[in-house]
Amino acid sequence: MASRVSPFLLHVGAAGVMVWGFQALQSLPITAFLSSQYGGHFQFLTIQGLFVSIFAMVVAALADIFPRVYGLRTLKRALLMLAMPLEAVVACVYWPLMMFLPYAILRAEAAGNSEPTFSNQMIKLARIPLSVDLALHAVPAASLLLDFIIFEKKYSKSAQSYAMPLVGACALFYSSWAEYCGSINGNFPYPFLTDNPFGIRVVIYAGASSIAYWSFHLVNRFHV
Repeated sequence: MASRVSPFLLHVGAAGVMVWGFQALQSLPITAFLSSQYGGHFQFLTIQGLFVSIFAMVVAALADIFPRVYGLRTLKRALLMLAMPLEAVVACVYWPLMMFLPYAILRAEAAGNSEPTFSNQMIKLARIPLSVDLALHAVPAASLLLDFIIFEKKYSKSAQSYAMPLVGACALFYSSWAEYCGSINGNFPYPFLTDNPFGIRVVIYAGASSIAYWSFHLVNRFHV
């Protein structure tokens, strides 16, 4: 039983922090604007990845409690294969842009200029508190990586063969969803999508898919 305490604490703690982050997001001014937009918060890959990560951690915690229910372990590993690439994209895109090009990732704060803009660098940006930021954009990737490296075995070659179709399906789903929401709202969830034509957006979606695919293989390859 003692050997299952550490992973259980990680799984429950990570899920709790992620749920708290999403709940805290509801009280921020940006939520009032997003509530009028088709798709709301779920326009964002961050939020979709967050809920997949929460589900993965909850299933992992159940697997800790019921170790003889092997279906839970299988489901957890399937969710890890989905969640880790998603969160790799979120972390690899979000944090560099936040540090060097925040106007490419954040919406305008002013109510009169709520539409995202990439070109105007002087506008005041709608930032969220650091604690919420970390809960949404750092904790998911970090907790999934720790769980996989410390408590899970690497994926076999046969299991890895599912990575490409899985990433491809996710890329097709999100790109179609983002384009659909954008066609209704008149803008995209991220300014770097709003200010680029369709051809460039396709390149962006493809680039994000490459990050997802190769990050999974690199993490699995260097797993001891």
